[in-house]
Amino acid sequence: MMFLGTLRTNLALMSVFLLLFLTFLALAIAEFGGGSGWGQIGGWLGILTAIAAWYTALAGVLASGKNMFTLPTFPRS
Repeated sequence: MMFLGTLRTNLALMSVFLLLFLTFLALAIAEFGGGSGWGQIGGWLGILTAIAAWYTALAGVLASGKNMFTLPTFPRS
């Protein structure tokens, strides 16, 4: 549901919630007996989610002040 709420914001925030959904999905499949491979996929997806979240947070902090540069968040119009 949170991913659907981000469809009108920007691609950086959309990627965070899409990766988070995929992480939870892979970990749930592993927990319900889908095999140990799903758990490892879920772990890697969790790492990618963390990287995307840190990037989005840094882009927000840099955009809020008077900094020398900003990071693109690819806004959707």
